[in-house]
Amino acid sequence: MNQSQLVRRLSECAEPSYASFSQKLQVSDRAILGVRTPHLTKLARSLAKTEGEQALMDFYGYEAPSYEEVIVIYKLFGLLRLNSEEALSHLIRLLPYNESWATNDTLASSLNHLSKNPDLLYPFLLALLKSPQPYEQRLGIVSLMLHFLEAPTLDEVLEAWSKVESDHYYVVMALGWGYASAYCKHREKTLKYLQRGRLQESIRRKAIQKCIESRIPTDVEKHMLRTLRSAP
Repeated sequence: MNQSQLVRRLSECAEPSYASFSQKLQVSDRAILGVRTPHLTKLARSLAKTEGEQALMDFYGYEAPSYEEVIVIYKLFGLLRLNSEEALSHLIRLLPYNESWATNDTLASSLNHLSKNPDLLYPFLLALLKSPQPYEQRLGIVSLMLHFLEAPTLDEVLEAWSKVESDHYYVVMALGWGYASAYCKHREKTLKYLQRGRLQESIRRKAIQKCIESRIPTDVEKHMLRTLRSAP
């Protein structure tokens, strides 16, 4: 599908008030049309059925795609039946369009086909943690959280996260989210990382905050976590 055709279909569903709302949420620095997620998902499914991988190839030629164009293509990517090598090749080409928390988390949730080949995806995600680009770091963090928080990779993931140093708000948020998710699944293994001095302090406090906000830890655990957060 050429870009003008996709923009026309998106514009049919666009709501100016929703565009303003999305801008306030800082979903992207790209142009925002104001199309709600159910419409984007429906369009991605339609493209998967009618155009398949060709829609991805067409996208690479688009000029300054809008936020919604990127989201549709990221969702489409997750729907296509690609072998692991093809999927990784497309993922690398899609990375430059990942420039916000919203595009990032959509892409991270679209890696199911690659997660079936951990020998390929896992080292790629670990390498992203060392990227100078904050949203590539966030993609690595969130994708590892979604797909690799179990044995045999859990211990290595927790340790790799602990070596990420960043003051970028959305990287700190992702690491807090990741450690909180790990705590809710594997309390004892994660708790040692929440001790003072193990993590960058802003990350440690964010992780504890997200643990406390979760419904999974008990009231006793939340009291312990509050004490841990304020410990000298």
